[in-house]
Amino acid sequence: MFRVPATWLAVVLISSSTPAKGPKSAKVLPVSSPPQQLSPNNSSPYNSADERALLELANQARAQSGVPPLQLDDGLTQAARAHAATMAAQQQLSHQFAGEPSLGQRLAANCTLHLDRAGENVSYAGSVDQAQENLMHSPPHRENLLNPAFNVAGFAVVRNGDSFYVVQDFGHSLPAYSPRQASDIVSGSVARARRDANLLQLRWIDNGTAPAAACAMAKSDSLNAPAQPGRHILRYTTMQPELLPDAAIMAIEDRAAQGFTVATCYARTSTFPNGVYWVDLILY
Repeated sequence: MFRVPATWLAVVLISSSTPAKGPKSAKVLPVSSPPQQLSPNNSSPYNSADERALLELANQARAQSGVPPLQLDDGLTQAARAHAATMAAQQQLSHQFAGEPSLGQRLAANCTLHLDRAGENVSYAGSVDQAQENLMHSPPHRENLLNPAFNVAGFAVVRNGDSFYVVQDFGHSLPAYSPRQASDIVSGSVARARRDANLLQLRWIDNGTAPAAACAMAKSDSLNAPAQPGRHILRYTTMQPELLPDAAIMAIEDRAAQGFTVATCYARTSTFPNGVYWVDLILY
């Protein structure tokens, strides 16, 4: 853990390529002489002006590095504020306190965006400018702040007297598709794979059971589903329906295949708290 004088920092990064779980390596660190309680003069513990200032400083740094700006998201902001308040109450820094949901779960509970990755910085400092300066001088925190893959964020500042608890939650938001749109995108990828392999296009075959199978997988949070007839039965999860797994491409390039059907179901589950597309792709 990187320490800056008079400031504590911590960082975490998660990706939905694997189930989003809490950071097991995060440590609860003591804060040097923190204030004992929130100021009674503040009706809200959150300082929106300081939060906006912190976001502006972050986007200035990103612009200087040639990185697109972060867009503020209300859901990520609410998640960051709740965690900042918990840190202030505990007078400690951590990405997950005992009994508190993990970062992925906190974001899922507050945010409706389709996130395929997320990161978090936490800090304790004497001012917003000091927090930004120290975060930028810490390689892992700087990496989060300048990561071009992140396009949305929620920043929180809880002020105790002259001191600040800071949480920066970052995410990469993907387009949200309806089941029909996602299925059409998968179908387009199937067509491209056949074309790239110089094979005849597969004909579409209506299958009324495929949508039910896709949603059954989502409901059970498992790729297991009732058996279906077909030459190749491909079931997988993805956040980007335009991308096909290698196993699917191999099956699609089967010269004996003549037709196909595909159905998708987007759902949030305990394994994928931020959501994922469950895909049922059948080749005949």
